Amino acid sequence: MSYCPKCGTKVREEMSFCPKCGAALKIEQPPAQAAPSAPPRAEKVEKGEKREKEEKEEREKREKEEKREKGEKYEKGEYAFVGPLIGGLILIFLGVMFYLALTTPGISMQLVAAFFVILIGIIIIVGVIYAAMMAARRHPQT
Repeated sequence: MSYCPKCGTKVREEMSFCPKCGAALKIEQPPAQAAPSAPPRAEKVEKGEKREKEEKEEREKREKEEKREKGEKYEKGEYAFVGPLIGGLILIFLGVMFYLALTTPGISMQLVAAFFVILIGIIIIVGVIYAAMMAARRHPQT
């Protein structure tokens, strides 16, 4: 004979519950197959989290490499000549126009200003065409 673990009443071995307090006398164990299934789920969750973390790290690494490549292009000065070239052209044009305005009686400062605005427009158009050609070269249509 055995005793109830909760109230201490005598119970028979074949009983599942205590007749006095109703406590479970036999703890039913889940089948042997059910117990191992829990850890693999946890392992799957952990593996999924690890995979997500690795993918996130790879994305961040790729983004850093892209930023670094852009920075290298800037540092190498691949496009650094464009600004000084445009500035130099503007200064040369202004110098020529001012010289002509001072030496030639028919050219006024208003004419110099008008030609200056035209030159700026031409430089902007040339810059846009150049940028479009470079973009087409970097990203060709397939």
